[in-house]
Amino acid sequence: MSQERFADVILPLALDGELTYAVPSDWTDEQLVPGTHVIVSLGKRKQLSGIISKVHTNKPEIENIKPLEHHLGMALSNDTQLKFWRWITMYYMCLPGEVMAAALPSRLKISSETVVSLSEKAKRQYQSTENELEQRILGRLQNDQHLKLNDLQKTHGNAITPILKSLVDRDLILLRESIHEPEPQFFTDVVSLNPEGALALKELLEGKRAPVQQKAMGLLYPFLEKHGEVTLTTVQKSLGIKREVIKKLVEKDILTIKTIERSAWVRKDKQRPLHLLSSAQQLAYNTIKEGFKQKKVQFLHGVTSSGKTEIYAHLMQENLREEKQVLFLLPEIALTTQLIGRISQFFGDSVAVYHSRMSEKERSDVWESVRKNQPGARIVIGARSSIFLPFSNLGLIVVDEEHDQSYKQTDPAPRYQGRDCAVVLGHLHQADVLLGSATPSMETWSNCLEGRFDRIPLTERYRNIEMPAIELVDIGWEKKKRRMHEDFSEYLLASIRQELEKDKQVIVFHNRRGYTPFTQCKDCGESPMCINCDITLTYHKHSNKMRCHLCGYRESPQGACKSCGSTDLRMAGAGTEKIVDQLENHFPDVNIDRLDWDNTRKRNAFANVIERFENGETRILVGTQMITKGLDFKNVGLVAIVNADVMSNMPDIRAQERSYQLAMQVAGRAGRFGERGRVVIQTYKPKGSVLQCVATGRQEDFYREEMKERRDFAYPPYTRLVRLCLRHSDARKVYGAGYALKAIIEKEPHLQLLGPEPPLVARAKNQYRIDFLIKYRKDGNYQTLKNRLHILVRHFFKQKEHQAVRFYFDVDQ
Repeated sequence: MSQERFADVILPLALDGELTYAVPSDWTDEQLVPGTHVIVSLGKRKQLSGIISKVHTNKPEIENIKPLEHHLGMALSNDTQLKFWRWITMYYMCLPGEVMAAALPSRLKISSETVVSLSEKAKRQYQSTENELEQRILGRLQNDQHLKLNDLQKTHGNAITPILKSLVDRDLILLRESIHEPEPQFFTDVVSLNPEGALALKELLEGKRAPVQQKAMGLLYPFLEKHGEVTLTTVQKSLGIKREVIKKLVEKDILTIKTIERSAWVRKDKQRPLHLLSSAQQLAYNTIKEGFKQKKVQFLHGVTSSGKTEIYAHLMQENLREEKQVLFLLPEIALTTQLIGRISQFFGDSVAVYHSRMSEKERSDVWESVRKNQPGARIVIGARSSIFLPFSNLGLIVVDEEHDQSYKQTDPAPRYQGRDCAVVLGHLHQADVLLGSATPSMETWSNCLEGRFDRIPLTERYRNIEMPAIELVDIGWEKKKRRMHEDFSEYLLASIRQELEKDKQVIVFHNRRGYTPFTQCKDCGESPMCINCDITLTYHKHSNKMRCHLCGYRESPQGACKSCGSTDLRMAGAGTEKIVDQLENHFPDVNIDRLDWDNTRKRNAFANVIERFENGETRILVGTQMITKGLDFKNVGLVAIVNADVMSNMPDIRAQERSYQLAMQVAGRAGRFGERGRVVIQTYKPKGSVLQCVATGRQEDFYREEMKERRDFAYPPYTRLVRLCLRHSDARKVYGAGYALKAIIEKEPHLQLLGPEPPLVARAKNQYRIDFLIKYRKDGNYQTLKNRLHILVRHFFKQKEHQAVRFYFDVDQ
């Protein structure tokens, strides 16, 4: 008799660990490989899918162990991905189910739903009932066979519960769980000439009965002779031939159609040759290749417009020749249409894109293509979530703009740093890892200084174009001299006018959305506040709404103060909408466009704004930090920063770092082709060290000063930070739990505890918030101490009086 086997299964739920199930005796070893997708039962009726992480013979000390229900095939490519999940769970102090929920596309997170159907008794004999709602439900079930419980609850609310219970008790309906199998991935039809169809083609062309088919073949024959195989969609769009005509030609054996997985087919003729590298680029490329031989992470420190993407492309090409996979990480995929287009030009159909704005079916298609190492997904361009894709032959990871804070996941868990995860993923796969930026993060700078990363400088712009000239304008001085026109100095307005007269374009950067962020009653000082958050509402002119940028709450603007009824209200500050209004007043005949989150929510909206600017239809582009990410414009002569102090006045240890990075990245959009560009930065602090380093190009001085300050105050990269966040709708409960927990944590050695303190916004989405900040030394005990803290905190919140308080960890925040 064979030994009884058990499987540990990860479920996409916030459970403390994995659940163990019995393995059915007829399941083979091939069906029990770690990474296998299975259906299991949870509770009395619920069924959902999970991932097998381990198979063993250790019987759990519980009775009635549930068996694995169904086998759905492989979801992951190998055990490496599970190792990666475990590392994320451990390092970022989260739960295995949270990692699984973040990693898998929805198609692979199957969950049963309760359906209602007629019982055999009700089917045999029509049942009459005096209750109108009961009669309506029975009538619908006679026609529809079954109804979803969720749909009934949405339609009838809580009133449906006693009705269904009564029908079940009288044996008129049945409740059961139903699981929908995942839809198949995308397929495509490929058209080609039939090698044995020459005679049929001759008969068609010499005949007189099918002129439409003859005309179609007159177009198709040279097209297919040149390209070989083409998709049916391409034939329809490029040549205007209808599907019905193609079908007739297939029936006559002139053409053949085969259906294949979309990513398994790649057209080589869509690819363009790579550009030749300059001498500086070639030197950097050779140095990177040598560094890869030592299995070290390489950091390409190239100034803006130095041609880092060209180096990335040459490295990708090498991996493609060896049929290896490439992961190209970008901070915000929806904002980088230009870069995606450039890479796709080089590698055609070998490029797949993966990000959250895609449909679930598209994401599932890419997932399966990567798992199978299909030719159509050898290069994946993706946002931070693409680190979870099931790579089987990963050769290269490129993290572009590695400094960008968008790589840090904030909500929900796991709250991971995409750049750091990419380095670990590369190590697990034995893949090369290349980071790139003009303004490195302090962590990357520190890793280079300490020799963990190799730093490869690229100090000149492509084609030796000069770096832009940067000028600082003192807003305070301009106001004294009465040379400010709302948010624009006379000097900046004159600079914009000068560039427009030279037929150049202008980018205006202002990192604040909406029209005005602050409205106040002049009589009593009250401001409209969000009902869910402790934050003022921002006025948005285009929608005529007051909005909360945290929870999304909105209301119509009031003509009078809610507190005292006064109509004497003032709007203070400016967002991108107001900046556009001001520019339209000064330049009424110039096309001005806006690029911010509010203006690009719809699909393709971002691409449309960029296209108008690239084509020259838009002369002035106003935007938030979205304009700093991967954009490459040929005709920008001037970049303006309306108020640089907005970036640096935040109570955050990284405020100076991010202020410097944003200013440098925005400045880098100017003068990328042709003559030297200009940058005008308005500020109240022109002598501040950050802006002085930006204006004079003293980057190493900035990093030296910032590193010294971080070291003096024991902040990253010299220490590790863990933020412990507590949330509850009752302020007394969250503060009570916070101070009780503080008394316990303070007894732990080898850590420095700050807090509990409320964050900048003490209440958000109707949840009161307090945070602890915990500092650890960077030594060998860091992970051990962190694990101990994790166990201690979880044990604390299992106590009955604190169970209702939500908590989570934010590591390396």
